[in-house]
Amino acid sequence: MTRLTAIQFLAKPELDRYLERTIARLRWATIAALLLISLAQHSAGRRFPDWALLLGFAGYNLLADLVRWRTPGHRAFAWIAVLDLPVVGLVYANCAQPGGPLFTLLVLAAAQTTAFMTLAGTLLYAATLGTLTAVVEPTLPGWSATVADVRAMIARIVVLGLVGIGMGTLTRRLASEQDAARTMIDEAARLEELDRLRAEFVATVSHDLRTPLTAAHAALGLLDATAIDRLGSEERDWLANARRNVGRLGLLIDDLLAHNQLAAGTLPLDREPLDLRSVVAGAVAAVHPLIRAKGQTLELDLPEALPCAGDAARLEQAIMNVLANAHYYTPSGTRVAVSGRVAADEVLLTIGDDGPGIPPAELEAVFARFHRLAPENGGSGLGLAIARGLVELHSDRMWAESGTGRGAIFRIALPIYRPGGNL
Repeated sequence: MTRLTAIQFLAKPELDRYLERTIARLRWATIAALLLISLAQHSAGRRFPDWALLLGFAGYNLLADLVRWRTPGHRAFAWIAVLDLPVVGLVYANCAQPGGPLFTLLVLAAAQTTAFMTLAGTLLYAATLGTLTAVVEPTLPGWSATVADVRAMIARIVVLGLVGIGMGTLTRRLASEQDAARTMIDEAARLEELDRLRAEFVATVSHDLRTPLTAAHAALGLLDATAIDRLGSEERDWLANARRNVGRLGLLIDDLLAHNQLAAGTLPLDREPLDLRSVVAGAVAAVHPLIRAKGQTLELDLPEALPCAGDAARLEQAIMNVLANAHYYTPSGTRVAVSGRVAADEVLLTIGDDGPGIPPAELEAVFARFHRLAPENGGSGLGLAIARGLVELHSDRMWAESGTGRGAIFRIALPIYRPGGNL
């Protein structure tokens, strides 16, 4: 990170102190450079050699620094601006060289002082330095009223104005970018805190909902087992609908918890060797009542063992979400098929349907959070995103294949597990 980039993230007082230190160093570096130049030049016949004038200016500068650092209320350069005008003007008036090395002190005054002024103050100060130059230069021995000298003086006055205004504009731009950067940091922190509160809220609510939902599910199951024969046809339908809706709520709560944990990177995995067929059976048992109620059919084609390693509960949730997605987006009377094969070093699970399919441009987008092809069909828009997240958490792959009107196919590929292999 460059120095300029770094100070964009400083607080306003720190930025001002940084600029003050930089300008103080600039003053001393300029004095040192000019002193070397003046010592290398021949100044015989002059009333005051340049090096003597520079030593005098260095003494003034040292005194100003002492006052600034020993008196906290006078550390800013604003009051030095007033002193610089007569001091620098006096030094330049005694240099006997129009536009010579000591003219640099005027440029330095314009550059350093306007960094802390308002735009109106910058214009006024630059105009004052220009006026000072126009008054001092005609009094210098080496200046004449020729066209060339007048043009040179005007050029130097223009330089003073450009330096002053340019420095003022630059520092104000820097301060503006600093404020913008600070605003962005504050906004990012605010959004991060809101996201943390949202995650805590969802986790708390989901956890609190799970207990009464489990009790409701158990009570409905007990009622179905013990009182179904005493219920009428319409009452049995009500009971079946209640059990289906409780099942839907359970899926939504599981999705909310998994989404939060995936986003936070805190979702644990309990890997163990397993046969993927048993995982599919658990997912089918959870979703099959929803599929049956919609008049859809579910076909299983799992003729051989599907040995892999992973967290059975998380893989079951992923498969359950894909099946629920097929249920939401497939019309009544259609088919959902699940098949599994061992191919080379992979276990490949395929879940397909003969519904409307997925447009080619949406094959990757369907895995994005809250993306729904047909919102009117229901669903939270999290199911497939969570399914892929759970699969990828196992370092496995999941993708979609389809064409409009040709049904949708979701494939999950997991490394085959062999006894003695790594989990």
